[in-house]
Amino acid sequence: MAENKAAAGRISFVGTKIASGITEFAARLSKIDANLAKAIKSGTVQVVDYALYNVRNLGADTTVEAFQASDSKEVGITNLNKRQLEANTYFLVTGVQVLESATAIDNTHTLKNSEFGVIAADVANGEFELKVGDKVLIPRNSMELFKTPANTDKLVGYYELDCPKLISPLTDIVPWIYLPATTGNKALKIVLYGVKTNKA
Repeated sequence: MAENKAAAGRISFVGTKIASGITEFAARLSKIDANLAKAIKSGTVQVVDYALYNVRNLGADTTVEAFQASDSKEVGITNLNKRQLEANTYFLVTGVQVLESATAIDNTHTLKNSEFGVIAADVANGEFELKVGDKVLIPRNSMELFKTPANTDKLVGYYELDCPKLISPLTDIVPWIYLPATTGNKALKIVLYGVKTNKA
């Protein structure tokens, strides 16, 4: 315990909401690459606030891989290539947000210009699962978890994890969405919040 507290005190970080994230990350330094852990302790590598996101058109699908191996970074669509973190990049997920497009995706309302908000019943009645590689980090659970409305002090559609999850570099990140019925060509925006390693 004392070692973790000491490590946390030496780690260089950037951000305003990072206190709990940096503490959780420090407690997991033994699980990451030893050289990278040493660089974090020395301040050569920082731990910073970060959010991974992807926008996915549901179309007529009821089982959806929200992040896909064919994805490429594109502003407004995703900030991940091939649904993987880059080499030497670790990410600790502290919360998940799921948002639903307000209108159907068509020639007028594209993925990039759609407005996203609280999920409706057609999505809330579904289930969510987060897999990383061959591990299930968040088992299938009701998407009612993400039905946080706009008139609260939390982010819309946000669910904070009591058990943050560490994601390793170059490993497939696959949020799965299971819906009871099609949604009329709506889209979902999945955001994973947390802290990640970043060169100083």
